[in-house]
Amino acid sequence: MDRRFFLALLLSAVVIGVTPWIFPSPKPVPTGSAPRVDSSVAPQLQTTPAQSVAAPQATGTAAVPAAAVMQAAAPATSPAISDTLFVQTPKLEYGFSAQGATPVSIAVKTYSNQLKPKEYVTLNSGGVPLLRYRLISGRDTIRLDQTVFTSSRGKAQDGAEIVQFRGDAGGGAVTITYTIDTAGYSSKVSGTVTGATEPAFLLIDLPSTLPSAESDSAQDLSHLAYAFKPSNDNASSIGFGKLDPGESKLERGPLTWAAVKNKYFVLGILEAKGQTAFSEVLFVGGTRNSKIATHGSATLVQQVKSGAFGFDLYAGPQEWKQLIATGRDFDHVNPYGWSFMRGLVQPVAALVIQSLLWMHQVLKLSYGWVLVIFGVAIRIILWPLNQKAMRSQLKMQEMQPRLQEVQKKYANNPDKQREEIMKVYRESGSSPLAPLAGCLPLLIPMPVFFALFFVFQNTIEFRGVPFLWLTDISVKDPFYILPLLMGISMFLLSWVGMRNSPPNPQAKMMGYVFPVMMTVMLANLASGLNLYYTAQNFAAIPQQWLIARERGKQKAAK
Repeated sequence: MDRRFFLALLLSAVVIGVTPWIFPSPKPVPTGSAPRVDSSVAPQLQTTPAQSVAAPQATGTAAVPAAAVMQAAAPATSPAISDTLFVQTPKLEYGFSAQGATPVSIAVKTYSNQLKPKEYVTLNSGGVPLLRYRLISGRDTIRLDQTVFTSSRGKAQDGAEIVQFRGDAGGGAVTITYTIDTAGYSSKVSGTVTGATEPAFLLIDLPSTLPSAESDSAQDLSHLAYAFKPSNDNASSIGFGKLDPGESKLERGPLTWAAVKNKYFVLGILEAKGQTAFSEVLFVGGTRNSKIATHGSATLVQQVKSGAFGFDLYAGPQEWKQLIATGRDFDHVNPYGWSFMRGLVQPVAALVIQSLLWMHQVLKLSYGWVLVIFGVAIRIILWPLNQKAMRSQLKMQEMQPRLQEVQKKYANNPDKQREEIMKVYRESGSSPLAPLAGCLPLLIPMPVFFALFFVFQNTIEFRGVPFLWLTDISVKDPFYILPLLMGISMFLLSWVGMRNSPPNPQAKMMGYVFPVMMTVMLANLASGLNLYYTAQNFAAIPQQWLIARERGKQKAAK
């Protein structure tokens, strides 16, 4: 190993180390002090005159009246349990309210609540319905969330559950129908309005929060965010903490979907086939009673055409296969990487997730062993490239005495010095770019490592997965055994790599300091990430030993 290796590792450590400082994990919220939803301020749909809500002309839709965003929402009442209509599917339990014709809660029956293991993970908005509807008809705002509907149930020919609500609002009849897929996490929502004055718009208020169901609730709450997907652009995410209380952010359409999510679960409103795209979405920062922003508001706008509206609803886990099957790029609801790295990290992260899921399915092993095999496989795949780079480094070490001699001899004649240096490279069968090429194999695994760093932030497939003494590979090792093993493996890798190398005090110092730095930086990250890195380090030791032995033979021959 030479200084290029340590430079590559140092740059990687800087990126990894700076990340927690730029995006620090919030301190845990003391038990019992979590802020409650204040229904009087969620949502507060206000904007400045410059932020007039108007759909892009390209969509052919009319401008949204100013009343659509200037009128604040009145306090919403929480429906009584006795008025809640429950619909069971194998994966979900919907709770509907006749007031507002909307779901008030959705329980995900396929996942248990880590805070309350005997309960399901439940998506609710803390005392108010999950969704709230308002209708803009001409200059009037019709509060569908304050309208009491009558409900009926039925079944479709394909076995889907149908829940229909009928009511009178604003002098016209309103019908809202939910067609629930019993095999998945999706449902179709359709509605009709009679007597609406054109242009008419449906305003959909998304949940103002999602409750935590994780053992590390502070980390889970720090992932609360709204996400949206423009029809002709990449998906974006706005964390609750990115908006100051009362601060508004308007995203113009056409939009394919908008969603609210925490670390592992998501509720999304998606454009339905045959329906108009969403005109825009308005985000507003919520009140804060702690350092963690746990509340916000988002209102999605869809034009009502010929008295009809509709959309698809997804409520459930951020399972990669489920999100892919949903289509409409909904798998990008959790964008990986920062904005400046997303173009590189997002495709690598998708490939990494797909590979891990495939290995888990084919090998029938737990994800812990899959990560170990994956780390070893990456080293095996890169073995030829690493071998070539290491031999290039050996050749460079052989050339160093001649290069130093030329530099010293022609120190006062730069042109002659360059000519003689090129001559040394030609005679050695090497290139001046060889040092740069030697760093390439050391940097290639870095995108995979960064991708895993982001994958472990939200990949529900790793949630609660045990491995050996670990109860959950998606959180840090409570005993810090894996970070220590990772540091030891990195030290051994450095020590083996420096055997039979020319004396280099700087490299020797880094061989001691760098493992300590990486151990401290990765100590509080997901234990699965430490597991992968540890497996990769141990898998690289045999190759370093072979190169060190080859270096020793050359040294003995001389």
